[in-house]
Amino acid sequence: MKKEDKSRQNYYNDLEDKIIELSLNLKRKNNELNEVIDLNNLIFKKLIHNLKNPIGVSFSFSEMILEGLPNYNPDRLKSHIEIIKNSTEFSLNLLNRLADFSRYQLPDMKFIFQTQNFTKVLKDVIEKAQILANEKEIKIISNLPEKDIFLNFDKDELSIALLNIINNAIRFSEEKSIVNIHLTEDDTSVKINVIDNGLGISEKDIPAIFNEFYVVNTYSNDKVKCIGLGLPIANKIVKKHQGKIIVESELEKGSIFTIIIPKEI
Repeated sequence: MKKEDKSRQNYYNDLEDKIIELSLNLKRKNNELNEVIDLNNLIFKKLIHNLKNPIGVSFSFSEMILEGLPNYNPDRLKSHIEIIKNSTEFSLNLLNRLADFSRYQLPDMKFIFQTQNFTKVLKDVIEKAQILANEKEIKIISNLPEKDIFLNFDKDELSIALLNIINNAIRFSEEKSIVNIHLTEDDTSVKINVIDNGLGISEKDIPAIFNEFYVVNTYSNDKVKCIGLGLPIANKIVKKHQGKIIVESELEKGSIFTIIIPKEI
């Protein structure tokens, strides 16, 4: 084979390889786009489904109040206004959660990783969670190492994930119960255990609890309607830190959520 022919053949081979590579990349991107479209369609359907009832309730009770205001006694008026308030509050919480969730769907969302005191951040998160715990007279017992643990992580985002998981444990626990939080480390990772004695999750439901809008119990123990976005958001944040969440649970006996964050990211 002549030198020119061999060079031309190599060129064609390289060109063919590049075309195959571009084709595979295009197919992968197309699959990713279809997944995003499917997820957005699901979010839209779930949003309509979850908002129709509370907005309908608010509208109906507002109409009742306006039409029958002269005949309302103070107790009845207060009761109906509270129903409107609760329905509106749920709608606002849903929209806020959905806005938060949408942020993590953006391909260009940036996390700001810095080496900082993880122990202190966890203490701050527990302090915030104690506000919800106090409403149910739940005691949070934290077992943290004496020596502070420093880790490379995004403080704001990982705080959101931890708070979602701890609040979830509180919401599905009985009043005057206990939620335990343990922080440990080894050579490669940091581990946070969030342990409750609440409703628990069945074995068949555990694989799905990180799916968007998946709800095991429609209402938590404090009668708050569940949206099904807190755990998916937490899972996305932990994955961005190259970590994982392990769930062990048994119905009527409680759950253990273990968050593992690698030290080298």
